Amino acid sequence: MKRVKSEFPDVRIGGVDFSFPQLQNSRRYRPEFEMPVVQGDACEIPLKDNAYDVAFTLGVYMNIHPDKIGKAVDELIRVTGKYIIHIEWDQDWSTPELKEKRAFKTNIVSHNYKKLYESRGKKVLKFETYKDFGAKFHQRFRSASIETWEQFEGPEKYIFILIEV
Repeated sequence: MKRVKSEFPDVRIGGVDFSFPQLQNSRRYRPEFEMPVVQGDACEIPLKDNAYDVAFTLGVYMNIHPDKIGKAVDELIRVTGKYIIHIEWDQDWSTPELKEKRAFKTNIVSHNYKKLYESRGKKVLKFETYKDFGAKFHQRFRSASIETWEQFEGPEKYIFILIEV
């Protein structure tokens, strides 16, 4: 969110999370700008239709059960006016080594985001894998001196997909 605000200072940003402690952390993490947050579930987002122009998720939808992913995608479409950006786990576009390593993380689910959106008549504007952004990812990670709470797995963990709503 910090990067979004630095590049687009006039945009309104906000957040949704089911975890009250995470919502409290978000307020402490970036006190220099206003970011309203609300407690909610991805399958029942407590926002009005088209509440935001752009929705952004990073490693969120990989925690949603396959039986509920369609509902979560429909909700994200409902509350988003223009674009959806996902940076998420997709085992089909990862390395075989990481796919095998992550097989033991039973709370992590791979979804085919491209198929999910296209089946709803949405246009995929951009789809990239670690092969497309890996070098830039590593460069930014090193230059920013980012600290993580878990062992870093690298860009092969993610796909980047931009959807026109």
